[in-house]
Amino acid sequence: MKKERWRTIITHYCGMGAPQDQQMLIALLRDLQEAEGGVLSQAALDFVAQECAVKTAVLHALIRRVPGLRSESAKHTLEICGNCPAGMKLRAFIEKRYGVKSGAVSAAGFVYRVTPCMKNCKNGPSVRWDGRLHSRADETLIRELIDGTKKAK
Repeated sequence: MKKERWRTIITHYCGMGAPQDQQMLIALLRDLQEAEGGVLSQAALDFVAQECAVKTAVLHALIRRVPGLRSESAKHTLEICGNCPAGMKLRAFIEKRYGVKSGAVSAAGFVYRVTPCMKNCKNGPSVRWDGRLHSRADETLIRELIDGTKKAK
């Protein structure tokens, strides 16, 4: 049943240029993620790779780089402004405490990215957790978000 639904989505986007058109491949992944309840399973990614004749490594690279895409191993995304001088200490905290570098998946289950300016300098340091902007971020907020004790509004 799932594979039939996956195949319908894949067929639609392949007719629009996926996987050669990267934007269509991203749109395919977004629709597939929505159909799967918000997370791309490894089984779904393997199926896309097989049906579209694309390597799973390419799909995982897109998931790491495209905001909003989530795999089973990384159900959350943490982005921190890379231009804010006040954020340097916070970046060092995240990288040390969670053993993660920008562009990678942490053992705690989130993709970590240092991004260009978030246009929120006067309220920095700024972070985005699953796409939601948080101003004046500090170590306490980061721990609450990652540990799940603070819910995104």
